[in-house]
Amino acid sequence: MKSNKPVWREWLESLIVIALLAIVIRSFIVAPFKIPSSSMVPTLEVGDYLFVWRYVYGFRIPLTDIQLLSKQAHRGDVAVFVYPDDKSKDYIKRIVGIPGDKITYRENKLYINDIEMPLVEKGERTYFLGDGSADVSGLYEENLDGVKHALLRKHFSIRDGEWTVPEDAYFALGDNRNNSRDSRFWGFVPQSYMVGRAAIIWWSWDNVKGVPRWERLGHVID
Repeated sequence: MKSNKPVWREWLESLIVIALLAIVIRSFIVAPFKIPSSSMVPTLEVGDYLFVWRYVYGFRIPLTDIQLLSKQAHRGDVAVFVYPDDKSKDYIKRIVGIPGDKITYRENKLYINDIEMPLVEKGERTYFLGDGSADVSGLYEENLDGVKHALLRKHFSIRDGEWTVPEDAYFALGDNRNNSRDSRFWGFVPQSYMVGRAAIIWWSWDNVKGVPRWERLGHVID
């Protein structure tokens, strides 16, 4: 049967449905995220655009601290979360401490429950900061209880200390250990602040050279 609705109404209803679907998908399934700083180099570069799986740690109701069907993060996850010192911002770091862990950071080395996380030196890496200036750090592979990933660090610490991760919270570090403001400075990430897990790079723009980084497109984040 032919619809008696005017064309403009059919278009309006279709747009409303599309908008509602987009809101649901972005709020509960997958969302975009842009990397603004060098705190996660070499895993993530300034100008990387990511998709983030929002449902992995539970369903967070937008504009609230309420999380439904909460699921614990795993050590080694690259996670997006609400920044505890400014809830208007989202941060992205690597989860290194889960509830009950004793975290020690000393002389730029990470210890979990008094066990030093192994590092394999891979050379040096030049990278660009958010303002376009260059820096050089040592490139290493770290093994977080079987989760191997690249990181940058120098031969000195920017913050040492010892922390015990409380229930329903995490300890997060940047992969660029000498250029990251993370749990060493502002403490723990509550479970209810967890937004999602980084999944894949869908676009990457080199702000210094003014060109796309084609080789990073489709890179799965681990």
